[in-house]
Amino acid sequence: MKTAISTPESRETRLVQRLRSGDSTAVEEFYGIYSKRLYYLVLEQVGRDRVVAEDLVQEVFLAALGSLDKFRGESQLYTWLRSIASHKLNDFYRRQARQPRAERSDSDTDALRLERATDNEQPVHSVMEHEETREEIQQALVDLPQDYRRVLILKYLEEMPVLEISQVMGRSPKSVEGLLSRARKALRTNLAENNHHA
Repeated sequence: MKTAISTPESRETRLVQRLRSGDSTAVEEFYGIYSKRLYYLVLEQVGRDRVVAEDLVQEVFLAALGSLDKFRGESQLYTWLRSIASHKLNDFYRRQARQPRAERSDSDTDALRLERATDNEQPVHSVMEHEETREEIQQALVDLPQDYRRVLILKYLEEMPVLEISQVMGRSPKSVEGLLSRARKALRTNLAENNHHA
């Protein structure tokens, strides 16, 4: 009699089946496996605001549990959770853009990472000299079409490789590269226009 080898894929498949059947221990296991990785991923993108990060992670898990029927098993569970997190972060950025400046959380690392998407000639250190740069980039990001904003967040804030972005967005890697190129150009244009109007 052959012993079945437990692969990560089969463990994930079993976990999803248990979650769908309403197994409460599976919910605890699901949260235990992925919550810490998601928390640290989100924390870096919300200015290291622990309360906001915890809230967003809770939202991600609630959304995931509510849409398990949409999980087809074509990507890893963590990749799927990251795609849900990117939607939640998009919502967070939209809310941030509508808040008064004093209420926003600081996130210079986000500005630095996104500056890489737009800054081909000048050195990046100038970002640190202007406290408004982060807000300018955030505003320019919010003004972009959703696909452009999403691909830039995945690439520069979540630091995903193109192949993984293609899985999350349901596009081919070549399509993602083209989208990234157009999104970077649009972000540069938005920044230039915002600076011109300032």
